[in-house]
Amino acid sequence: MAENARERDSGERGTVKRVLGRQQEPEKARLNSAEKRHGLTWTEMHAYKDRMTFPILPTMMGVEELPKDISLCDTVFRSLDRCIDKGIENENANHPYSRMTICKPHWIRFIKCVKRRDELVLRGVKRWERSYYSSLDEPSQSEYLEDISTKMRYFLYAASHTKDLEKKKRLETNAQHCAIRHSNLLKPQAEDTSAMV
Repeated sequence: MAENARERDSGERGTVKRVLGRQQEPEKARLNSAEKRHGLTWTEMHAYKDRMTFPILPTMMGVEELPKDISLCDTVFRSLDRCIDKGIENENANHPYSRMTICKPHWIRFIKCVKRRDELVLRGVKRWERSYYSSLDEPSQSEYLEDISTKMRYFLYAASHTKDLEKKKRLETNAQHCAIRHSNLLKPQAEDTSAMV
């Protein structure tokens, strides 16, 4: 009996229904049209807490060794968080995706801030890692490079086995950072100092 009800229900899902004389489009179609209209997806907007995670630092590097002028994006994060919370509290059945319109400016500011923060952290890591790597002896240098490439392979492996799209993006970004750090250490130092001038 439960199977018959489920079969009847599944036949009705996704079809246009008439409610109080108005045609109602399916929920998924409404979401897709709202995502196209606003240029971002529902899951992207609500995965801001995953995006706030900081890039992974080398094991031997302390946080205090990063430049002090890096913005940690706390205020932008709080404004986006507050906007989404208020959007959830004041959600209206007639306009279920209005928070995508209201919170989009906060989301754009947050994404720009996080991207800039990650670039500055990576720049600080590369600068610190260059001096740390040059202080190591030859076997330790090759071991350090192998450690970075192992981490990169792990992040790629974890990304390929993750179902969550936002976590997958973060793992791929971590793998890309490891690849950048690895290639930075393999570059001759003369090129690096001429690029800084």
